[in-house]
Amino acid sequence: MYYSLIGILAIVIQLIINHDMLWRCSEHTVVPARREYRDYIFGMLVFCVTDMLWGFFNECPLALPLYADTVMFFLTMTLGFLLWTRYIVAYMNDKNTLRTAISIAGIAMFVCVVVMLAVNFFVPILFTVDGDGVYHAGVARYVTLVLQVILFMMVSVYTFVAKAKNELAAKRLRRTVVLSGAGMAALIVVQMYYPMMPLYSMGFLFSSSLLHSFVVEDEKEEQRRELEETLRREQEQIRELGSAKKKIYTDPLTGVKSKQAYIEDEEKLNKKIRSGLVKELGVVVFDVNDLKSVNDNLGHDTGDIYIYTASMMISEFFENSPVYRIGGDEFAVILEGGDYGNREKLLAAFDHQSEENQRSGKVVVASGMAVFKKESDRKIRDIFERADRQMYLRKSELKKLHRQEEAVNE
Repeated sequence: MYYSLIGILAIVIQLIINHDMLWRCSEHTVVPARREYRDYIFGMLVFCVTDMLWGFFNECPLALPLYADTVMFFLTMTLGFLLWTRYIVAYMNDKNTLRTAISIAGIAMFVCVVVMLAVNFFVPILFTVDGDGVYHAGVARYVTLVLQVILFMMVSVYTFVAKAKNELAAKRLRRTVVLSGAGMAALIVVQMYYPMMPLYSMGFLFSSSLLHSFVVEDEKEEQRRELEETLRREQEQIRELGSAKKKIYTDPLTGVKSKQAYIEDEEKLNKKIRSGLVKELGVVVFDVNDLKSVNDNLGHDTGDIYIYTASMMISEFFENSPVYRIGGDEFAVILEGGDYGNREKLLAAFDHQSEENQRSGKVVVASGMAVFKKESDRKIRDIFERADRQMYLRKSELKKLHRQEEAVNE
């Protein structure tokens, strides 16, 4: 029963090493020629089952089952070879004359064996099974084996001349086909002299194990690396996008939020107002005094420092609220939460600091504040405009105060 044991062993090993491709492989798997490889493995398993049963029927012996199983043996043997060549050419994915010749040769070989089996019913050219259930090889059997050896060599040559889209894939397949093709051809030659040994099952096991180990598994590993590289690039793009968004939403001179950030936050708050979700909200508008004079007399670099200093002053007092630079010398703060509750105190402290700065010749910033009125305000712009008017009143007040102080000093 050693003959049948080889077939059983081949079946078990293939089911183990190919379980992921046979049972878990979905249509979305990107392993090249996945379907062709799967067909080849199924074809090989069917052959091994046939070969295993052949050993059992030959041992018994059972003439009629042995004859029927031998017919299946030749069919599945040739079909396995056809599926093997189909996988190779599909994996290489290279359209040339030799590929076409191999595909046609594989089909022709299968058709030839079918014809031989049909003829064998009448003229025993492939095999015979006598009345005692003893198998006898025919001349045509050796012809089919020789043809397969030739075709194995053709496939090996094809893998060397074909140019796959993925050159690394071609390199993998070349070394594997040389090993599996040479091993299969050698076992077929031995099979010619020892027809009662399960060498073809051993050859299929050897060939498919090589393909799985050096092609399929390498392909999976390469895909894993490609996936990691893709994820790395995506993460890099996310970081770059985050950096780009940060640049868009951050004013480059002052480091506070940009006008674009204000526009988007304004729209978000407008939606909340329309939905009735806003209860308490305030807007403070700021304008830097005398910036034109600083730019004209001291230069724009000094003017930039002036603007930056003003932004730091605003951020220091309204540290819990978003500060936006919405124009050259204009800033805005949206008050919510704790800063909204302390708005009067914060603004009073800020205005006091501006007055102190005016006396000492430092940066002076005018401010104006307005709060949300549920009964009349439909958007942030309504609040902003009231705050802007208050800011201009404060600006005039600061100038008036400055003239009074100058008059006293004179």
